[in-house]
Amino acid sequence: MILWKIHDRPIFYKPVLIEGLPGIGNVGKMTVEYLIDKLNAKKFAEVYSDNFPYHVFIDKKSVVHLPRNEFYFVKGKKRDLIFLTGDFQSMTPQGHYEITEKILEFVKNQGVKSIITVGGFGVEGIPKDPKVLGAVTHEKLIEEFKEKGVIFENGERVGMIVGASGLLLGLGKLKGMRGICLMGETFSRPMFTDARSSKAVLEVFSKYLGITLDMSDMNTKAKELDKAITKAKELEEQMMKKLTKPRDELSYIG
Repeated sequence: MILWKIHDRPIFYKPVLIEGLPGIGNVGKMTVEYLIDKLNAKKFAEVYSDNFPYHVFIDKKSVVHLPRNEFYFVKGKKRDLIFLTGDFQSMTPQGHYEITEKILEFVKNQGVKSIITVGGFGVEGIPKDPKVLGAVTHEKLIEEFKEKGVIFENGERVGMIVGASGLLLGLGKLKGMRGICLMGETFSRPMFTDARSSKAVLEVFSKYLGITLDMSDMNTKAKELDKAITKAKELEEQMMKKLTKPRDELSYIG
């Protein structure tokens, strides 16, 4: 089951789809939602599916809403931008294909021929200066994005792209679309939302779109992340000390 809710039917000029859904480090979701906020993008459509988790959210006014993916747009001088973000990705492989197919059908009807997907690339340790890795549908795009600071490693580290960020490009290519996945290096543990990695991807978008983005909020979030990581390390060290205490130093309640 896939249901659509259409709020508006804008007429687009050379639109580019930019996707950022929840994933490792939440790099994609944070990046795209930051662009939506800073560019004052307007929501124009929502998509619902039984492949999303089977619950509802309750807002501050005690009103419920189903998990959903949302489409926003902003008009530009050279091209219009369509943003895709949301609460979840599909819980099943079949659902990924079904939802991606419907999304591509929808955006193709809006005139989309180019796609940029955003995600995180998990690395060991916490990168202080995260790089942005790229994978493209067509080789011609490599030089264009190298100039924007994207690194292409010929598949040395990036062997596959899981989920919507990969399938939108793979299935989109079969439909005559071209695109790139931007992957910000991020800590492979899933507990952190990586503002530093998101900032690195936003710097690529700043060059690609030819605009200056206000990064002050992202800098604040990055500092908050540093504090959270430091605290987590301290707790981990305390736990390890407790676990490595000699047996006669451990106390028990019987």
